[in-house]
Amino acid sequence: MPTDQLLHPHGNLTANDVMVDYLDDNQRRLRRTLAGISDDCLHWKADEESNSIATNLWHMARILDVFVTHLALGLPTNQERWIAGGWAKETNYDPRGIGRDGWGSVNEYTLEEVSAMPKFSLGLLIDFIDDVYKTVRDYICSSSLEILCQPANGFNGQYTRYQVISMAVIDNVRHLGEIRLIKSLWERSI
Repeated sequence: MPTDQLLHPHGNLTANDVMVDYLDDNQRRLRRTLAGISDDCLHWKADEESNSIATNLWHMARILDVFVTHLALGLPTNQERWIAGGWAKETNYDPRGIGRDGWGSVNEYTLEEVSAMPKFSLGLLIDFIDDVYKTVRDYICSSSLEILCQPANGFNGQYTRYQVISMAVIDNVRHLGEIRLIKSLWERSI
């Protein structure tokens, strides 16, 4: 069996298939978690230094957007989905240059920078996440493992494209857990 395949009851899965499965599973779980969520819950924060569900959702999409577009593929920042998809213009929020390494992904934002973010609607956040997930899924499905194993543009080529994308996907899974916790805390607080 080739090293890029895993034994599965329904046949062999490639590393690409596994990554897409993680994306799809996280997206399904995210939709279930967000079903029927109120605007109050979406923007509620446990305290002044906590992030809301909305901030977490935006971070989830943004980190995947930056990691795939810029760090894995080396494309210019104007090709990031937030910019190219028109959301930066629609919301008048261009996060490039803010936070860690200028990624604009909430990482290492100050409290003031988080507070300056627009109050995104759930619909906009879901549309952005769906667009980024589709972009990532399409890239993974259309790329051979040889392409994905090439050094990524970011992190000084220390990681492969697959590893960089994987970092962001795993970050998304962790943030889904955080969103569930915030939702639970909000429900207990009302």
